[in-house]
Amino acid sequence: MTNRFEVVHPSEAECADSVICRRLTHPLLLPDNLIDLCSKCGEAIQHRPDGPKTPPKICDQCAGPIMEAEAAKGELVTMVTPKTAVELVEWFRKKTAN
Repeated sequence: MTNRFEVVHPSEAECADSVICRRLTHPLLLPDNLIDLCSKCGEAIQHRPDGPKTPPKICDQCAGPIMEAEAAKGELVTMVTPKTAVELVEWFRKKTAN
């Protein structure tokens, strides 16, 4: 298997092993982000309101070692929905414009 990045339909994202979320920042990365707790360490996290509801949400700190191990085995699959892909591009454009 090889590591891969996929843009998937939101219903497919509900089958993910987890949703990786940023730890809580002030202000929020996007003003309409929701606040929750990491299912692994309990730290406060933020996530998009339209993200997958079913998979456990984990913070980027907890996700790092998991992703590194999967990538080393060639088994890392990263998925985003089309809406998330657009939001990420817009966020990066704003961030690099300043």
